[in-house]
Amino acid sequence: MNNTSKILVAALSGAALGAVAALLLAPASGKETREVLKDKLADAKDSIDDLLNQGKHIANGAVKRVKDETAKG
Repeated sequence: MNNTSKILVAALSGAALGAVAALLLAPASGKETREVLKDKLADAKDSIDDLLNQGKHIANGAVKRVKDETAKG
C-alpha cells in the first residue's frame, strides 16, 4: 500500500470513529442514532470498497509491469 492509500485509510478511519463518537454522545433517541449509524456504516463500507478496488487496480498494474520487465529479460 502506498503512502497516499495509507493516508486515505487513516483519514477515513478517523472520520468514521469521530462520527460514531459524536452520534453516541448526541442527544438523539436510540432509534434515530441507530438509523444514522446504519447510514454512516454503509457510507464507510462503500468508501472501503472503493479503496480496495483502487488497491487491486494498483497491484494489478504493478504485477503487469513486473511481468513485462521480466519477459524482456
